[in-house]
Amino acid sequence: MEKFIFDDNTKLLFIKESCILVEHEKKVFKTKLDDSFYEKLRNICEKHYIFESNLFSKSELKFLERKLIIKKMSPILGKYIGTKYEKLQIYLENILSDGDKIDYIKKNSEKKVLFVGAGGICTAMIDYLISTGIIQFGIVDFDVVDITNFNRQFKYNETDIGISKIAQLQKNLNIQYKNLIITPYEQKITSTLELEKIIKDYNPSFVICAADTPILLIQKYVAEACYNYNVPCIFGGVGQKSGTVGPLLYNKKGFCKYLKEIEKILNSVVSIFPCKGSFSITNSLISNYMAKDVIFYLMGKKERVKSLNKKCELNFDKDEFYEKEKY
Repeated sequence: MEKFIFDDNTKLLFIKESCILVEHEKKVFKTKLDDSFYEKLRNICEKHYIFESNLFSKSELKFLERKLIIKKMSPILGKYIGTKYEKLQIYLENILSDGDKIDYIKKNSEKKVLFVGAGGICTAMIDYLISTGIIQFGIVDFDVVDITNFNRQFKYNETDIGISKIAQLQKNLNIQYKNLIITPYEQKITSTLELEKIIKDYNPSFVICAADTPILLIQKYVAEACYNYNVPCIFGGVGQKSGTVGPLLYNKKGFCKYLKEIEKILNSVVSIFPCKGSFSITNSLISNYMAKDVIFYLMGKKERVKSLNKKCELNFDKDEFYEKEKY
C-alpha cells in the first residue's frame, strides 16, 4: 500500500465553514471541502504526517496531490522512517530537486572529513556533520583539555582536564553516537610536509582548518597540503566584533590566490598576536555557517555554498553576512 507525506513546502490552514487556505511558493488559494473530507484531513494532519493511501478516497488523494498538499513517500524516506535521519531526509526532499532520488545520507557516510584542530570550531561543527550521515573523521591535535576551553568547547567535561583533546573527544563522541569511525593524529603541525603525511595516510574527502595557531602559518600548511593532494578545504576564524567563514578552496585558481595573499602578509609582518577572549555564541555562529557550506559542498550543491573561493565575514554586532574577499 502506498504511503503519502504532507508537503513541507506547502502551508495548510484550516479555517471556518470547512474551508482550507493553501499557500505554496507565494501562490495562495482558498477552497471549501465537504464536511467529512475537511474533518478527515484535519484529523490526519493533527495525528500523522505520513499516512497510508487508504485513509482517503482516490478522488481525495488526487485533489490533495494536485494542490501540492501531499506527495507520495519516496523509497529513500521509507528507509529512514523511525531513524535519526528521518527529519533530515524530509528536509532534503523539500529543498533539493533530487532529494527523493539520491540518497545523500548514504553518500555522506562514505565521506571522510579531516579536522585540523580539536577546539571550538571542531567541537561545534562535528555534531552538525554527524547529523547529516557523516561518520568518518580524522582529527589532528596535540593539546590537552584545559578549563579555559569550557566556554566554547562543549564536547569536553571537567573530568577531562589534562587529558589529550583528541583522545577524550574520540571517547566522548563514541559514547554519544554509534558507528563513528574516528582516526586520531596526536601531533603538532609545524610544516606542510607533516600535514601532507597525514593527508596521504587518511585520504580525506575534505579538510577543515579548525586551528588558529600559529596564525597564518597553519592556514598556509593546510592550503599547501590540500593543494598538493587535490583535497578541498575550508577555513574560519572568530574575533571579537566579527568572524570569518571561508574561503572554501576547491580549484587551482582559488588555492593559488589564497596562498599568494598569505605569503604577502607573512613577508611583511613580523608577528601577529591573536585575540584571546572568546564567546560561545560567536564560535557557534561561525561553526554553523562553515558546517552548512561543507555539507552542501560534499553533497555536490556548490550553488548553495556561500564561501566557495570566498572569504565571508559575519559582523556580530550588526548581524550582517557579506563577501569580504574573492579568490
